[in-house]
Amino acid sequence: MLFRIVLESLARRRRRKLLSVLVVALGIAVTSAVATLALEVGDKVSRELRSFGANLSVTPAADGLSVAVGGVDYRPAGAGAFLPEAALGNLKKIFWGNNIVAFAPLLYVPATLEGHRVIVIGSWFEKSLPVDKSEVFVTGLMKLHPAWKVTGQWPRDDDARGALVGNRLAESLNLRAGETMELEARPVGDGQTTSASPEGSKSSPGSFVVRGILSTGGPEDDQVLVPLESLQRWAGLAGKVRRVEISALTKPDDAFARSDVTHLSGKDFDRWYCSPYASSIAYQIQQAIPEAQAKPVYQVAETEGRIVDRVGMLMALLVVAALVAATLAVASMMLATVLERRAEIGLFKSLGATDGRVAAVFVLEACAIGGLGGVGGYLLGSLLAWRLALAVFGTPLGAHWVILPVSLALALLVTLAGSALPLARALKVSPALALRD
Repeated sequence: MLFRIVLESLARRRRRKLLSVLVVALGIAVTSAVATLALEVGDKVSRELRSFGANLSVTPAADGLSVAVGGVDYRPAGAGAFLPEAALGNLKKIFWGNNIVAFAPLLYVPATLEGHRVIVIGSWFEKSLPVDKSEVFVTGLMKLHPAWKVTGQWPRDDDARGALVGNRLAESLNLRAGETMELEARPVGDGQTTSASPEGSKSSPGSFVVRGILSTGGPEDDQVLVPLESLQRWAGLAGKVRRVEISALTKPDDAFARSDVTHLSGKDFDRWYCSPYASSIAYQIQQAIPEAQAKPVYQVAETEGRIVDRVGMLMALLVVAALVAATLAVASMMLATVLERRAEIGLFKSLGATDGRVAAVFVLEACAIGGLGGVGGYLLGSLLAWRLALAVFGTPLGAHWVILPVSLALALLVTLAGSALPLARALKVSPALALRD
């Protein structure tokens, strides 16, 4: 009998019931869309931020006091220690190796170009690095800095004479893509020179062809970039690099991440080691390359953490606002329903219905509205999340079925919370007064 009453009640005033379902569905749609994005937004935002540069820097552990300006080591090629290029494959073999998106070794050599002092940087542009028998990892500056703009083309790593010239340097020297330039190594600290050519000639300056003009907005705009192997031969530093820049997906630092590792218990150390903090990944890199010293670039890491935290806060506020708005809308419509049905409630009570039976009618109606709104909101929210991810990140998101029961629970909570005040008004209806009116 009770369910028959509820079904007949739902069948009447269909427009208001459909409006209630729509309101709940919209609130749940926002919630499920945000929840779907939140499950993957951390990695996707982190990948987007990776286009702005490396968040880890690896230098020789035995290195002395650096002389750096604008993030570039200006010591002569013969000064300081070096890292073995052959050991860089170990970076993908650490515990969090899959979180390393890209890395590039760097070698600096001071040189002279048409009377101007410049820094020549040797690096990988797009290097295929074998990790094991079944995996090849493609990395280099093109992967590390996807936001860099090149007018012309990137040199190949096997292009011994190819070079990129920074746009400010190219403008000052009136260099264009396709032109040949002569680089001559500047004297190092002992008064000797390291002048050589990519072909190994010790008596002639290095001859390179400008393949493209590089624009980064940073110190690279005043520098020359060449393939690492070419610069190593030119400077007589075969198999050596000065620094490695790494872009890794990391978890924003919290109080635990900043703990002193030497004072952690075994359990806490395992938890810290197995968390993708920038500091824990740096620790693992030092284990993989013992002669290296890895440090997070805190300016990049902290910026990433602040952005992710603020995005999370914005999402939480959006969900709360959507659920509160849906609750108030349901309360308004349920209150109007109660006022219209005062005579029906009075008659129901006069026939012997208890407050519990009257409450059951409204609660079941609210559950039906909440269930329909929850399912509809989940489907609409999944579609919305798919479209947003495609528009913002360029890749769609899959459906997360774990969100469906949460959406249903929130929908029921919204409808029941919105029905609480109207239900209290319904239980106060006096049968005598309602029937007399």
